[in-house]
This record gives sequence, structure tokens and C-alpha cells, in this order.
Amino acid sequence: MKYLSGEEILVGDEVLIENGKTPGIVEIIIESQKEMKQWNVEESGVLIKAAPFGLVFWPLSNNDDPIVFQKHENT
Repeated sequence: MKYLSGEEILVGDEVLIENGKTPGIVEIIIESQKEMKQWNVEESGVLIKAAPFGLVFWPLSNNDDPIVFQKHENT
């Protein structure tokens, strides 16, 4: 799974959501049908830990407000 910018999505990545206003950390990547069922979502995406929301699901199909990659963990 990749960001629109082409980088591979990894757990621990620092990202921005909400049109680049809210920082967060990728906690879980949801790709398979089994994972979608487990997390009760209908499409692939990521769970992002972001204050003040806590853990939020961000579908990768959201091209109007995509996840903005900042950096991989430990880089």
C-alpha cells in the first residue's frame, strides 16, 4: 500500500490528515478482506493515531483529502 506521493505506507509513519492540518502516526494498515472485516470497514485504509481524535480510520480512496506522508519511523 502506498501514499499518493509513492512512498510505501509503514506502521509508525508520521503523516498529516485533515488537509495537512493534523499530525498523526500510522498505527494499523488495513488491506485484506479479513482485516476489513476485523475492523468493520468496507475498504482498505489506515488507522491513524491523531490528537484530538484518538484512533481514526482514513480510507485510501479519500483523494479529496489524502494522507500526507511526512517521514518513516526512525528516519
